Amino acid sequence: MARLAIEKVLWIKEGEGITACGRIPEDSEFFKDHFPGFPVLPGVLALEMLKQTAERYLESISGSEGRHYFLKQIRATRFTKYLRPGDEWESRLVLTQTADGETSWDAKLFFKGEVAVSAKLTLAKVMNPQSSSLA
Repeated sequence: MARLAIEKVLWIKEGEGITACGRIPEDSEFFKDHFPGFPVLPGVLALEMLKQTAERYLESISGSEGRHYFLKQIRATRFTKYLRPGDEWESRLVLTQTADGETSWDAKLFFKGEVAVSAKLTLAKVMNPQSSSLA
């Protein structure tokens, strides 16, 4: 899946979390079908933005650039605001647990200072991306 434009990391602290921001691209193909006349960011892509923020933390802190992660678990997900083409967003992720190649996060995506999406995420390392085996 393509990167969804994390433009800047605003804050990062080892063992605590990360805050990043960006803008939803206005010319993305998925807006043509989701939904004609009222384009909104698909929920799965909002979750992908949160995942990519967690990956940015992991790349920065553990020097794991080039490693691959997958969403092992998504819980307590809420979508409370529409995100539309051109909207500026901010992701705030708090690291809640690290163990055995997995990290757990309390993740929120903000729009105009209000929570648009919230979820509890668990990411796990992929040892060999070609075979998709776990670390």
